[in-house]
Amino acid sequence: MKRYERENQFWDDVFGKDPLRFPGGKESGNEAFDRGLAWLTEEADTVLDFGCGSGTVLFLCFRHGTRRHIGIDLSSQAIEKAREKSRLAPGGEYTFLCGGTELLPQVDAASADAAVLSNILDNLYPEDALFVLDEVKRILKPGGRLLIKLNPFLTQEQIREYGLRQLDEDLFDDGLILWNKPTEVWDTLLSSRFALYQYEEIWYEEHQQSNRLYRVIKQ
Repeated sequence: MKRYERENQFWDDVFGKDPLRFPGGKESGNEAFDRGLAWLTEEADTVLDFGCGSGTVLFLCFRHGTRRHIGIDLSSQAIEKAREKSRLAPGGEYTFLCGGTELLPQVDAASADAAVLSNILDNLYPEDALFVLDEVKRILKPGGRLLIKLNPFLTQEQIREYGLRQLDEDLFDDGLILWNKPTEVWDTLLSSRFALYQYEEIWYEEHQQSNRLYRVIKQ
């Protein structure tokens, strides 16, 4: 998608340097996120990851027992690396597609038991983020589980401190797109589409910041 051309170049550079290895276990390096993955994959067979990067979360899902995996990402370098890694997998089925929101309608309705949106929703333009939520709801089976990870909410003081450029109300340029909504707004956006199961803030020592982690269920 042309509107994400800058972001695409950024992630091409990042994933072009990504090591070529398949996870040897279930651990991501963050215990809270791992608990979320364990919940997500409980009795799940098929999982979708939109904004999958080089496939790491899907490969961790396999380690938790999932069989079929669908990953979508705009970065051609990320998808190429994900495909290369999948060839190292000791099992599972993997489909990695290069593209954006336009690919979601091609995925069959009620075809996934679980889905992941990890640090992608709030790095999209608002209309795209809401489209992704609606499409993921369509793709999930009844009772399907969704794990959502969001960037931290930035206060006005932090926005000024970091020198972010405001594009629109709550929409900023921090090098990438940032849709900066407080947690209570995300609560409303998500609860209008899913049943909220759990919310927690998880700390990333290497980044010295917390992320917001939602577990939600399609009713």
